[in-house]
Amino acid sequence: MNISRIIYLSFILISIHGCKEIEKEAIHKNNGAPDPVSGVEVENIPGGGYITYDLPTIPDLLYVKGSYTLKDGKVAEQRSSLYNDTLKILGFGDTDAKEVTITTVNRSNIESQPVSATIHPEEPPVHSTFKTVKMIPDFGGVQYSWQNETNASLAFILLARDSTGNLLPYETVYSAIDSGVFTLRGFPPVENDFGIIVRDRWDNYSDTLIMSITPLFEEALNKREFNKIILEGDHEMDAWGARYEHGYDDNIETFNHTWAGTGWPQMWTLDLGSSTKLSRANIVQRRNYFYSHGNPRQLEIWGTNTEPVDGSFDGWTKLCDCEASRPTLQGGTPDEDQIHYDNGDNYNFKLTDPAVRYVRFVVKQTWGNTGFIHFGEVSFWGQKQ
Repeated sequence: MNISRIIYLSFILISIHGCKEIEKEAIHKNNGAPDPVSGVEVENIPGGGYITYDLPTIPDLLYVKGSYTLKDGKVAEQRSSLYNDTLKILGFGDTDAKEVTITTVNRSNIESQPVSATIHPEEPPVHSTFKTVKMIPDFGGVQYSWQNETNASLAFILLARDSTGNLLPYETVYSAIDSGVFTLRGFPPVENDFGIIVRDRWDNYSDTLIMSITPLFEEALNKREFNKIILEGDHEMDAWGARYEHGYDDNIETFNHTWAGTGWPQMWTLDLGSSTKLSRANIVQRRNYFYSHGNPRQLEIWGTNTEPVDGSFDGWTKLCDCEASRPTLQGGTPDEDQIHYDNGDNYNFKLTDPAVRYVRFVVKQTWGNTGFIHFGEVSFWGQKQ
């Protein structure tokens, strides 16, 4: 064996031995349990509280943990890094006193002795928001409105009695905006019981509000009366083998489609065939493109009762600033995503909106941030004038 090969093998053996020695040495030595936090203070907020504290001066501190029990008996926890001195505790559904156990955790994953803090939650948003709910008759149903001053993520479960007299959930609306409005549709103009329950993301529930209300008359517009109209600035909806009329042919498997790279926003105008006081619109996404591709996400719907002669918006009224929703982005489930995808997005118009014959869609964003748009199916309801 030559001298160079001996030197090479010696180097390999030294390297292996050195690696083994390094592997045996802990990155952070275990110095036992870390010191706990001190100087704990509590600021009560709706449904929870802020807990502030002084951090211990230890070199291997990793984070601070707050543990507490929710109404269903599940233990929840919040963590805060070593660069922060506050825990935000949320999830309580009442104003009873709640105990939070606070521990520090070091880099060896060892916890300190616990320190207790008591929170007296202010009224949770699920209850304070429920108290503001109002219900009034609307086209084909009931209009619900509420004030959510804390912008909490809430689910509004809308109820109605079916033909057998059972009070059942018909739709769940997810919202975190401060002033919410939604209309439950699809009911004849006869007196019925409608209701609402509010739920938060920790499964805290409000009481149930029930009212007897007679919906206003509405009907689905006959799509055979719809007509094609193209204005200056509109985008061709016949790209890639699709057709303009496929957007309202009562077949969700077909669709219309614009060409890519033809400018933004993209617009599509439709003649409804008669003057109508619109109550709502429904837009179903193109099939096989689940919350993606050119399916509209942000759009405006405009209307006019006068036959347009050019592409300007003179004489047009904006009926709706619309944003398509997806339940999982508001605390919902994947199953609810699928149901919403199948049923489409409902957009409600105001009772004070004028009667219109022509509508114009102005799409500002698609789910896939594409340079084109497509509609699977568009439907309208209202009262013909």
